[in-house]
Amino acid sequence: MLDDRHPEEGVRAEIGNIEAIEGLRGIAVSLVVLFHYLVVRAAAAQDPWNAFVSRHHALTVIVGNGYLGVDLFFLITGFLLILPWARHAYHGRKAPSAQDFYVRRIRRIVPAYYVQLAVLMVVVMPILHGAGYWLRDLEFYSYNVAAHLLFLHYTTPISSASMSANGPLWTLALEAQYYALLPLFAGRLVRAPLRWGLALVAAAIAWRWLALHDLGPLVRFEMGLGARWGLTEDIIRHLVLTQLPGYLAHFALGILLGIAWLTMRTRDARSGRDRGWSLVALGALAALYWLYGMGGGAWVDTWTWLATAALIAVAMFSTVVRGVRAGDAVLARGPLRFIGRVSYSAYLYHFPLLLVWNEWRVLDGRWTSMPAYLAVLGLLSWLSYRFVELPFMRRRGRSGGARAQPDGQRREDGEDLQRGHAP
Repeated sequence: MLDDRHPEEGVRAEIGNIEAIEGLRGIAVSLVVLFHYLVVRAAAAQDPWNAFVSRHHALTVIVGNGYLGVDLFFLITGFLLILPWARHAYHGRKAPSAQDFYVRRIRRIVPAYYVQLAVLMVVVMPILHGAGYWLRDLEFYSYNVAAHLLFLHYTTPISSASMSANGPLWTLALEAQYYALLPLFAGRLVRAPLRWGLALVAAAIAWRWLALHDLGPLVRFEMGLGARWGLTEDIIRHLVLTQLPGYLAHFALGILLGIAWLTMRTRDARSGRDRGWSLVALGALAALYWLYGMGGGAWVDTWTWLATAALIAVAMFSTVVRGVRAGDAVLARGPLRFIGRVSYSAYLYHFPLLLVWNEWRVLDGRWTSMPAYLAVLGLLSWLSYRFVELPFMRRRGRSGGARAQPDGQRREDGEDLQRGHAP
């Protein structure tokens, strides 16, 4: 069994539960779910909700670009996971244990992920492809199972689409790779955040340029692996472009936000211009709408991805780092808080559930289809959160010391951080 020897070094144990971040998770997963519903249900018989969205430009822009929820997820990961290292550095303490960080990450994401993989292979795949799907291509499915178990499924075109049954799992591969690397450079990041943050942004820019214009040997190798499907060079280059190096800028911006949040709390630097920061957040969202709904992307061109990440970071800075009350009112309460709490399980299950929904033609052509789908997804997500995620998050380490509280309870110094006081 994997034992966490220092559970007091986890994010929630060190910092407390940042409710606004929970709400941002809710927004991120909602955007992704609605986007995939729009895309997958496009083949369904006159889905009324999709027809409603298509008649309203603003909804088409927001829902049609809901994949940007993934960008938000990456920034949130960068924000949260750097906090224990930053807090230890500020207090002159030894850096958190890398081994125990890995243990916490494994126990946080692997159990629910593995259960989802079992459901995918035993339930979803037979529904979509018949009970004997294994026999038709044993080598292909065996490779996919092994690659997914090791979080390497997004490294080759053989497994990058997750057998066309749960394509969104590609982000889990990138997250796992980021977890593996973070302890190696976290100390440098907290000592010189701006310098190293800019270095990561530069690395992402360089990788994306190389993915589009160079890396010939790698591209040819990947094309050879995907030859059986006739994948074009453009598809392979997109696969290469969206590997972890291409998203280092997102994680870097999240890291800078996390360090800024902790710095302002430890210095009791609360915002005195609540309305001003609210307007900054609204301005960032308006700029995003301009990029994707009013032709702004044509002006920004190949830098749209970086502009998007920067604008999301500005919105997060305004609402989370500066602690705008209006942002807390929206993000830290009500449905968004619940959705954020179960967002990981919702992300794991939403796409295969959609495919089954289509396969069984559930409520085709009826307005009730989407609410019913969301209700079923909500139930599945809660069951996974309650009976798979929580037991592993609550289990004590070998030392029997303090542990993170998934239900939002906080240690006393964590509450002080939330209120803006030095720990």
